[in-house]
Amino acid sequence: MRRADHGVAGGVPAEAAGSLRYTALGESPWRSAAYRRMLEDLERFARDGEAAVLLEGECGTGKTRLADYLHTISPRRYGPYVRADLAALPDQLAASELFGYVPGAFTGARAKRAGLFMTACGGTLLLDEIGKASLYVQQSLLHAIEYRELRPLGADREITVDARIVATTNVPLASLVEEERFLSDLYSRLLVFRVAVPPLRERRADIPRLVQDCVAFRAPRCRYSVAPVVHGELMEALKRAEWPYNLRQLDATMHRLLIEADLDPELTLDLCRGNLAYLREESPGQTDSESAAPLEQLITRHGGVSGAARLLGVDRTTIYRRLERQQKRAD
Repeated sequence: MRRADHGVAGGVPAEAAGSLRYTALGESPWRSAAYRRMLEDLERFARDGEAAVLLEGECGTGKTRLADYLHTISPRRYGPYVRADLAALPDQLAASELFGYVPGAFTGARAKRAGLFMTACGGTLLLDEIGKASLYVQQSLLHAIEYRELRPLGADREITVDARIVATTNVPLASLVEEERFLSDLYSRLLVFRVAVPPLRERRADIPRLVQDCVAFRAPRCRYSVAPVVHGELMEALKRAEWPYNLRQLDATMHRLLIEADLDPELTLDLCRGNLAYLREESPGQTDSESAAPLEQLITRHGGVSGAARLLGVDRTTIYRRLERQQKRAD
């Protein structure tokens, strides 16, 4: 697989760490039904090899990683894979970066240069953060995507391109169309295959696997000879957290915990200090129907504080702290 290595393309995607890039997407089933369904859709769409794919999801949900994965399992996997960061593409450079130019097209254009569309011919072109592209850039993309042809700057004729388009956005394009910030014609071209990437809070059942993958990957880089184990109380706190920045935030959190542990063989909830202290104060989450019930009901149903603590994977003092906080809120 080849990447363009110039301009706004190439290199390691910005979401690489945040998307837990070291987690193999196609291996061992995920526990979250929503994520499994999304992956099944993605894998089915990948087999087409031609139609555009739109990946919509919040920041840090791993859209770039999923685009990488789609390319590697598609019929175009042996072709180039090129990324265009549209959020960082100014209007004055858009035409030359996307479509290239011929000698003499402008002052300083001494040699022919292929744009990103031509570089991706036979493979996949990732239009990253297409929702942040200006209307000028959107208009330029519309013709190339619809007709699969473009005209390099300074050229006197159109040339045909054959690149599969994958686009990502962290803002639903439908809402941008309503606000007249995104071209409806371009949106319709990208709607052939739409994939909604679920946020981490909607796939809490996958958090243990993601945490273990992160620890296994980062521990050697944090000087651990053996990856530490994650205490059950800490794991439950990680599963309850809201994760507004999704996988990127989870990755950063585990990195911080590994450093705080200072080579200790176990990661515990006591390590959650400073900007991670909120993990110790989370109220019982909704990991299942039992834990979604009021804490008092859990205590009654499971034989007292000790039974409720075992169910939630925390110690007795945590249950008492939560009861105390609930009482204060009630007062």
